[in-house]
Amino acid sequence: MTKKKISASYSFAESFEMLNKLQQMAIDEGNLNLALKAEELKCKIAALQADSENQTTNENLTGILVDFINEEQSGENSADICTAHQAEKAL
Repeated sequence: MTKKKISASYSFAESFEMLNKLQQMAIDEGNLNLALKAEELKCKIAALQADSENQTTNENLTGILVDFINEEQSGENSADICTAHQAEKAL
């Protein structure tokens, strides 16, 4: 087996793939403890990835909402912000 230099950081996909390989090696050798540890780590990086995606989505939604409110407040009918009256006008 050739030695591969470990890079400074892995992407999510690279980390997940590496853990898949290590888990399969552990299973092939009959080492269930290591196979379970690899599964645990895969779950942790998947959760980190999901948290990261949610954080980005929340930041984007917050920015969109702030922009919307600022645009509405600068308009003529600022008293109608986010009311049913304004929703009816949009239809």
